[in-house]
This record gives sequence, C-alpha cells and structure tokens, in this order.
Amino acid sequence: MTSNCRGMVYSFNRFLNTDHSLLLDIMAESDLILDEGFPVLSDFKPGSSEAERFPVPRAPFASYTNAITFAQRTSFLNDCALVFNARATEGDEYSSGSTFFLPSSMKPRCALEALAQTIFNKHTEGLEGKFDPKNSGAEWWTLVLDNKLTTSNDPPPKKAIDKDDDDSEDEEDDEVGMHFDADYALEEQASGVFLHPRVATITYLSDVGVPTLILDKRSPPPQDVEKSSLNGSITKGWLSHPSFGKHVSFDGRLLHGAPGEFFPSVSTPESSKYDDDVPEPQTKKQKVEEKADEEDNALVGKRITFLVNIWLNHSTMDAVILDDDIVNKLTTTWEDPDSNAKSDEAHVPAFQWNTKDIANEDKLTNKVSLAKSSDAAGIEDIVLCNRHVDMAFNSSMSDLHDASKLAAKEGSMPLILEEGVLTLTVGREASDDEDDESEED
Repeated sequence: MTSNCRGMVYSFNRFLNTDHSLLLDIMAESDLILDEGFPVLSDFKPGSSEAERFPVPRAPFASYTNAITFAQRTSFLNDCALVFNARATEGDEYSSGSTFFLPSSMKPRCALEALAQTIFNKHTEGLEGKFDPKNSGAEWWTLVLDNKLTTSNDPPPKKAIDKDDDDSEDEEDDEVGMHFDADYALEEQASGVFLHPRVATITYLSDVGVPTLILDKRSPPPQDVEKSSLNGSITKGWLSHPSFGKHVSFDGRLLHGAPGEFFPSVSTPESSKYDDDVPEPQTKKQKVEEKADEEDNALVGKRITFLVNIWLNHSTMDAVILDDDIVNKLTTTWEDPDSNAKSDEAHVPAFQWNTKDIANEDKLTNKVSLAKSSDAAGIEDIVLCNRHVDMAFNSSMSDLHDASKLAAKEGSMPLILEEGVLTLTVGREASDDEDDESEED
C-alpha cells in the first residue's frame, strides 16, 4: 500500500492548533494533516470542538460479549492459523511484523476479509462523508499463540514478538509486549511522528490465554524528542480476558499489550475440540471440513485473536493486501452476498455479527483498584518509541494476579491504579536491532 503523506508531516503536526492561518496554508498544500495523533476527518475545520474532531473513537474502551457467532467455526479458526503462519515464516513475503490491509472500497475475497470489513463498517457507521473510502480501510491480522496451560504436544508457532535472550524459560508464549499501534513505516520517514488508527479492535476466538491490558497512556507528540512525556504514573486502564466471540475496541492511540507475568491467564484449556456455534450444512467442501476438524485438535488451548485497526484518511504504509495464493488456500466457504451466482444452495454465512448498534456496549459497572505495596511485583524493560522504558509494577504480584482473576469473572473490567502503582521511566535510545515495537495484540 502507498501513503499520501508528504515531507511536511512533522511541521504541520507541530503547529496544529497553535497557528490557524499557518494551518490553512498547509492544508492547501498537503494531503495529510494530523490532529492529536490521528489523520483529520474530511470535514475538519480549525477551531472545531473536540466532539466534532473526534466522533471516533466513541469511547476510550468498549467491550461486546458474544459479538459474533460462527456457522463455520472450525474452518475459520484454521484459516486464522494459516494466515498467522504465513506472516510468521522467516524469509517469506509476510514477515513476523507485517499486517494486511483491506481498503474500505474493496470487495472481500474470503471470510477473513469479510469479517475485517464488517468490523470496519460497524465502527464507522454514521461517519459517511467524513472520510475518503479510497484512502481508508481495515488493517487486520491474526494471532495463534500457545498458552502456558495448553495440553497440545505440538511445537509452538514462531513468536510474534522476539524476547530478550535473558528472558525466563517459563514465560508464557502468548505474552505480547506493551506497544502503541502506529504506522511505523511513516515514523521511520518522519522521525517522531506517530500516526495511529482511529480505533483498535480485538475479536477473541478462544476462551484461553493472557488478558489484554489497555492503559490510558498516549504516545509522545513529535516535539517531545526525548520522549519525556512517557514518564510518570498511569492511573487508569482496562483488562480484557479472552472469551470466544467477544469483541473489544479502544482508542487507537493507547498503550496496550498482554503482560502475562503480571496479569496471567486464569482459564483452563478446553478438553475437547471446538463445536460450531451453528450446525454446518453438507456442502461441497465437506471433505475439506473433515480434514480441518482433525487439524483443529492442534488449536485447543491456544490463544486465538482476530485484530483489526480502523484507519480513516490514511492507508498504513507497511500493510499489504492478502496475497491471492493465500486466499486460494483458505477453506472457509464464503460467497459475495451481492453475487447472484450461488455455488451451493446449502451455503450459510461463515459468521454472524450480533452487535447491531456499536454504541450498545457492555455496561462495565464493576472495577478493580490496585494500591502500592512494599513488596513490588517488579520492573519490565520494554521498548517504546525507540527508547528503553522501565515499566514498574509497584503493587504486589499477588494483588496483580487477584485483579486478573476478578477481571476474568466479568470478562472486561476497568482498572483504577493508585498513584505510583504503574509507572514508566524513559531511558536510553534503543538500537535498530533491539526495537521490540510491534502491532501485535
């Protein structure tokens, strides 16, 4: 995919909302204008209210239980694994850092692209005319990771995030390093400019694995060369545990990951292979489905997620359209709903999206609070914005684990963190070969 950015990105991001006359001149000459880490919407006007500038994201975090059900669950999960393995293969076109992109105006060619488009459409309802469909779309990818509790004897897939050599051997395979979602290819060209998706989403396709931790912390602005704005205490966040069919969305600028050592999985692997939510009809792909049933045994106990970032008025530079060769290997039966030529009268849709109104999110009435402890859980060295950052968990490990258990009962739960419970301290610059930033969730 190509970007519509020009070399002036850094300058007009710096001056946005400080000099409106300069901004108007820049708007006339430039294709991409940034506002608080987002590409502006098409109806942007200098001096407009925050509500007008940011109709999306609608909330910093939202959770939707049972947002999706499947008529072809087995094959869909295996397709997720196939795409994940294609991404994780060294030397292949799809490296461990690549993601896929579906322009909003492009017709899906498979069930995975159809789900990505559905998620994009649901989160952009009511925004017609506010973005350019030709330069907007869904950045998507899958993760199929081993969980510490897995009963499978199969070797784990290649980790999506490389760990330091001195990491402990008993670290959970489905841990995901804390990171910001951003167009990192753009950041390499315009150092210090972090352009984020409007909305980041996770759809869980298993009931096991480390919860996602989302923190109320944004990336530094371009003028913060030393990244000092990352320093300090974080007082609010959310924990989201995997649950099949659950969908969560959050502000695409927020720091997030799955630090399993501090907030561990509390689920147990399913003892039998998955059953489909909706009985599958006897289709022309019955033999393929029977083979997929056998392969599905290898997915029991794995943390499976389908990730979609919503980009408006920008196409992230390092995402690619899924190759036709991969599309042809996918087994989930899918047909274009606009097509009159049906290949199988018994065909049913691969999935059903159940959340009719994206504003109708789960009511998260309960919350969990964490206080500082003299028996602090520890410090994790992470890399953010090309800087080594000490992420200190100053609550006790037992309190953090108890918080994870409480959140698991609710599925998703807000975290209220006492001042100093979770702090970031920015250190030295990271070299290119140790930059662990990633788009994984």
